[in-house]
Amino acid sequence: MDTKTLGLTALAVALLVVAAVGFYEYSTASAKVSSLNSSIQMYKSSLQAAEANASKYESLYFNASKYEAMYMALYNNAERNYTTYLGLYEKLSSSGLTEMAQQYAEGAALDVAFQFWDGIAIENPSDVLPLLSSNFTANVLGSPFPGTYSYSSFNSTWLSSFFGNYETVYFYTTAPPNVARIGNSTFSVSAVVQFFVAPTQDPVYLQVFNASNTIIIKLVNGKFLITSLSWTGNELPPSAVITGYPSQHSMQANQALETYLSELNGLGAELPPAQLSQSFAPTATLSVAGQLPPALKPGNYSGLASIENFFGNWDNYFIFVAEYAQNLLPNGTAVSPMVSVALQPNGTEAVVTANDTVFIGFVNKGEAGFPAIYDLHASITTVLMYNSTAAQWQITYQDWNVTEASLAGDTLYYNLNTPTFTVVGERTVTVNASLGAVIRLGNLIAVVRPGTYAELPNGTLESLYNFSLVDLGMQAVYAPEPGLTPLYAFAFAVDGQISPQYSLVNSAKQPSPVITVAFAPDTWTSWTWFGGSFNGSTYVGGSYKFPDQWIYGNGVIVNDKFFKPVIWVFESSQTPLGEAPVAVQVPISSAFGLTPISAYSFAVNGTDGGVIQAGNIIAVIQPGTYINTQSSTLKYYNFSVIFYSPSSVTAPAPGQLPALVFAYAVDGQVTFSDTATQPFITVIEAPSVNSSMWTWGEKNGAYTYLFRDPIITGKGLIVNLTFLKPVPWVLSLEQLMPPSTSTTMSQTTSTTSTTTSTTSAPPPSYTWGG
Repeated sequence: MDTKTLGLTALAVALLVVAAVGFYEYSTASAKVSSLNSSIQMYKSSLQAAEANASKYESLYFNASKYEAMYMALYNNAERNYTTYLGLYEKLSSSGLTEMAQQYAEGAALDVAFQFWDGIAIENPSDVLPLLSSNFTANVLGSPFPGTYSYSSFNSTWLSSFFGNYETVYFYTTAPPNVARIGNSTFSVSAVVQFFVAPTQDPVYLQVFNASNTIIIKLVNGKFLITSLSWTGNELPPSAVITGYPSQHSMQANQALETYLSELNGLGAELPPAQLSQSFAPTATLSVAGQLPPALKPGNYSGLASIENFFGNWDNYFIFVAEYAQNLLPNGTAVSPMVSVALQPNGTEAVVTANDTVFIGFVNKGEAGFPAIYDLHASITTVLMYNSTAAQWQITYQDWNVTEASLAGDTLYYNLNTPTFTVVGERTVTVNASLGAVIRLGNLIAVVRPGTYAELPNGTLESLYNFSLVDLGMQAVYAPEPGLTPLYAFAFAVDGQISPQYSLVNSAKQPSPVITVAFAPDTWTSWTWFGGSFNGSTYVGGSYKFPDQWIYGNGVIVNDKFFKPVIWVFESSQTPLGEAPVAVQVPISSAFGLTPISAYSFAVNGTDGGVIQAGNIIAVIQPGTYINTQSSTLKYYNFSVIFYSPSSVTAPAPGQLPALVFAYAVDGQVTFSDTATQPFITVIEAPSVNSSMWTWGEKNGAYTYLFRDPIITGKGLIVNLTFLKPVPWVLSLEQLMPPSTSTTMSQTTSTTSTTTSTTSAPPPSYTWGG
């Protein structure tokens, strides 16, 4: 009996616990009642067993009867409590959950909505389908993929299309979603969701879907599931949702235009064909038509190999190309090339139109038409597709329609096609053939040798003529070969004529070349030009004929071959074009009573010759100049220019004072015993008015002047063309203020005595070698 009391007491406590918990779940309360009914049935069974054995357990029966009423009262009370609690639960269920439970349910519904959006961004059906109820429906309006869908068709159609078309997806809601309860355990989640997507076939076309979503979520079998979706979407450009973000069309238009301009730059830079073709798709076609230079053929070039062949011919034919691209409007206004872009998920296309793409091409040496310049105007239309695999824009088709234009029309104030030389400087001297002449202009010195006549076109020799040294500016004169840069030009003119029909010759009509000295580095050379016409101020036409040979020194070059009044164009190279004599150290001693104060020595290859610049003296050793000594002929030797103090010598003649005393030396020896096979051309920069040159040596045991040397003088220039021996010379100048006495000094060979003598007449004039 005590056991039943305890059981009933436990049942009452359990019911009170159920009431305290609040009956959040009907299933729990139902289980408790079922347990109570089971207990009562057990008690009833026990009671019936007791009654059946009443005769045997009479005493027990009375006891059981006494407690039966009590147990029945407890049962009836428990049954009334169950009914009360069940009604309370149903009342709570019908009137709504508690505030805490409702917030939990709203959060659970919102979580399902975010899982749905996130599953779409992850692009995996297994992340989306478990969130949908079996009776799910979707109504999609606008973008993307509008339609009405069931559970299965939403998976097979909408999700499949979305996941197949977009490779990268990001999403966010423009504001916190709105969650509303619309029925028992049913909620509505509303939000504007923006999906940033990159199409799989065209990842450069970044799209934004602006979708207004309403999602119905219901508690089904204890789990919140989406039962319906309402989607109203439209596409926005990224610039509409990201402040300052450029237009997708403008960005892709710029990239497409960059591809075209890169190709254009490559044509101007003449990049390798394989590099130029990188802008083209493997199956691209280049269509070329119109007026083309001889080496470029019209036609359709399909495939990279064929396109590269066209570009290879272009590169070989032109040595230099200047280019630009523009689009001409109907009214003639020039604007930048026009670009249209069609952005679509299955492949972006662009069309670049440059209906006036200009190429100014300079024909390469050795090609047909050299040295012509072509002015080609091409109307070019370029179709490009974005290749997502290569991650670049590629030209799939390009059309050229070429016409040849007048270069003068594009270069109104510049002449780029007709070689033109304009006189910018000129010096003229009247030459007496018996005397020769020297003239200077800018960095040039020209020496006309004595005995030089002007031969006219009819064969007549003129002994008196005008010789001009002319500086020329140039237009449309280009490099004769790669690696050279034209600088400027100069010419000789005879009686105002620049023409190869005239010649400078000796009396036997053999060439008598003008010695041309140019102060220039060893990276300079020149090319001979003729074939045009000269009107006295402008020379038009002609062409390069051949390169010239110069003798090189340190900062000075000399030519001894020019004998016709034509044009020479100075060209510059990046590397030395000739080898100057190398400075060396050579012991120098006193000679002929002269003590050296300075010396310049150089190692000379007599076969090549060389130019020595020492102070104000330029000594030209002509190619093929060897030294005959008493024992041998020297082809390689050290050549020195030695300066002495003018006070070491006497005045050579009345009214003359020594101004410059110098000597040449071969291997350190100043001697009359050695003789050169050709004269040392000597150019001295010094006052030239009434100047004289004298040979100094030993005569009758005394050091004195031996004879007067012939010189050619010009303004500030003194030239000798007869020095054959390495001996001393004295340059004397006119004495401005006559001295009170006329006393000269002669020094004897003795080191212990000096003899003074008075000279009343100058030494005789004499020239070695004629």
